[in-house]
Amino acid sequence: MKIAIDLRSLSSGYVSGVENYILNLLDHMLKLDKSNTYILFYNAFQRKALSDFHFVNSQLVNSRYPNKFLNLGLKTGALNFEKLIGEFDVLFMPNPNQFCLKSQARLVVTAHDLSPLVTPEFYDVKRRLWHKFLNYRKIFERADAIAAVSDYTRQDLIRLLGINESKIKTVYPGVNANLFKPDLPESALRLVRNLYGLPGDYMLFLNTLEPRKNLGNLIKAFERLDKDIFLVVAGKPGWKYRGLLKQIKRSAKAHRIKFLGYVQEDHKPALMRMAKFLVYPSFYEGFGFQPLEAGACGRPAVVSSVTSLPEVLGSASLLVNPHDPQSLLAAFNLLLDEPGLAKTLGEKAQAKARTYAWEKTARETLALITGR
Repeated sequence: MKIAIDLRSLSSGYVSGVENYILNLLDHMLKLDKSNTYILFYNAFQRKALSDFHFVNSQLVNSRYPNKFLNLGLKTGALNFEKLIGEFDVLFMPNPNQFCLKSQARLVVTAHDLSPLVTPEFYDVKRRLWHKFLNYRKIFERADAIAAVSDYTRQDLIRLLGINESKIKTVYPGVNANLFKPDLPESALRLVRNLYGLPGDYMLFLNTLEPRKNLGNLIKAFERLDKDIFLVVAGKPGWKYRGLLKQIKRSAKAHRIKFLGYVQEDHKPALMRMAKFLVYPSFYEGFGFQPLEAGACGRPAVVSSVTSLPEVLGSASLLVNPHDPQSLLAAFNLLLDEPGLAKTLGEKAQAKARTYAWEKTARETLALITGR
């Protein structure tokens, strides 16, 4: 079987949730499957360094269209995937994107979340127009099989778009246990502390800067906290982020807030391990990698009690009301006043993280792709 995989979502150059998913899934799937052949498609003027995926049964195919032209061509049918990459049996899109198939090739799509439909107010005009242009309903109705990253996302597909539930399977992503682990060498911790100029004791927010991630209420809660601890904020700017940067700058505790910007993937484990705990107060998440990754490093997390997060984390985290800064504040005080609780939650989070394995994700996704 010839399987085409759409890698256009890797073009940003950053590794956030979707990119993390694609890179880890593809790595495990190509190592696992030696019987099928793969066409890995991306679109860029500069050839991308995807040497990790140079397997005997995989081929990289690069088109060099301007993105706007490519998307419009796929939208109107002037272009199609067969024309771009040749014949194939299955197209797998690990993230919804514009597509056009001239054949009856099988289409398999991963659904990460439906936040553009549920919370459009958290997006800027440009992204709202893109989501409308993309047409989620069309993609998921055409799909022969859908991998939902949580039961919550699966139910959103059924409830909001009326997608036939028989073709949706919950396939949880994994945690990279080789990268995120508690026993990091002292040299790795020292390197990251010095590189970013980290303070002494700190709580960590590690996420894209955008309204849905709820950094605003986190800062409000931190301002009320009467403890000798810093807030470290790490993540690339997303959209509608300027107000968040202003809020940090104007905060009464601005001198206790350390903004790092984007942190590369191999520095995240040390950043998490040295934190007292992670704060993940999102209003909406389809899965939630960071609390599990922090757990794999032996650190507890304060996590929103809404959408998929209670399903993914369960009792291995402190659940809070993301709309209420006082709820966040109470969780901070609890973890800082009761180190025994923090230790217990860290151990529970570590055990929970071990239940999410990329090899299992790869096997279940491959079964959906091949229809076996």
